[in-house]
Amino acid sequence: MGAPPRLVLRKNQDRRVRGGHPWIFSNEVATLEGSATDGDLVEIADFRGAFLGRAYYNHRSLICARVLTRGRDEIDAAFFVRRLQRALRYRETVLPGARTVRLVHAEGDQLPGLVIDRYGDHLVVQVTTLGIERRLDLVREAIELVLAPKGVVRAGDSPLRALEGLPIERAPWWGDVPERVEVEVGGFALEADLLGGQKTGLFLDQRENRKLLEARAAGRRVLDLFGYQGEWALHAARGGAASVLVVDSSEPALAVARRNVERNGFGERISRRRGDAFDVVRELARGEERFDVVVIDPPALVKSRGHLAAGARAYRELNRAAMSLLAEGGTLISCSCSHQLEDALFRQVLLEAARAARRPFRVVEWRGESPDHPQLLAVPETHYLKCAVLEAV
Repeated sequence: MGAPPRLVLRKNQDRRVRGGHPWIFSNEVATLEGSATDGDLVEIADFRGAFLGRAYYNHRSLICARVLTRGRDEIDAAFFVRRLQRALRYRETVLPGARTVRLVHAEGDQLPGLVIDRYGDHLVVQVTTLGIERRLDLVREAIELVLAPKGVVRAGDSPLRALEGLPIERAPWWGDVPERVEVEVGGFALEADLLGGQKTGLFLDQRENRKLLEARAAGRRVLDLFGYQGEWALHAARGGAASVLVVDSSEPALAVARRNVERNGFGERISRRRGDAFDVVRELARGEERFDVVVIDPPALVKSRGHLAAGARAYRELNRAAMSLLAEGGTLISCSCSHQLEDALFRQVLLEAARAARRPFRVVEWRGESPDHPQLLAVPETHYLKCAVLEAV
């Protein structure tokens, strides 16, 4: 066999990769030596020819290569078995006994392009890159050996797939896959829609942050904006909230929220309202409504770097309106999952919102993702979730 294809980086373009970041951008590449088709494995070398790792390649993506290993490992089923076993050991350490958990967090587990969420005996596998798509047989073999699930869903409906030239699809992959399963998260029985839900079925990255609301909810009136399937509301009710109003624009999500509330026995304290959160918060303000706690947990309002300014304005206006609804001494729990809106900028957005609302706030806590969504020190993109707990003073 001849030498494997090799991507040689431009001079001074190896620093980030040497520091532990797995992405190679097309403008960092000097040349491709040998022949490689999209999805193939290539070796990465610096401009002097020093070996940096093995990666999968896709010339049509701005990120033209993603490093799988810093060594010369064979990328076979045994490789994926080792990575899955390591990811599983980590979850058993940080969330012992959890049966609803993110098992693989892409770059955070050194498996770029692959996300695996466990819902009891079932898995939802999200593939966002051609390099992983080309190796799905190996991934499946490793999953069966390490995790032995009853059924698996392939969630190939992320818009990131289009950037890799991949089709958008979501369907059962193998085994027995019910449309919905009941799982336990944070002590609640919840419904997870494996085939039709957003993302992989539930938003597991907020599991620890929701406890912040529970600890501050006793006797208080709570407004839950972008409430989705009611998990924030359930924590508020269990924490002793006097009342909780859940607002979401999706009727199916509110229907699931209703069922979740009923199965956990909090129906008398949690009400639901369908509507756009931006519109509803303005209507409540005009009606001079006041709440002791307001939770804002929207979908990403910044979809790309080019939409950063517009997205920041949306976050600012949403938070300003929410701040105006708070009673004296009230608490705002404000979240952003837009990774382009970095911590410092999100803090600036909240400061500008507070100025516009003419209210001072103290920072009670500043939080991020649940530990089953690990951040890599060298990969800032693995940190995307911001959760600010502010108190009106």
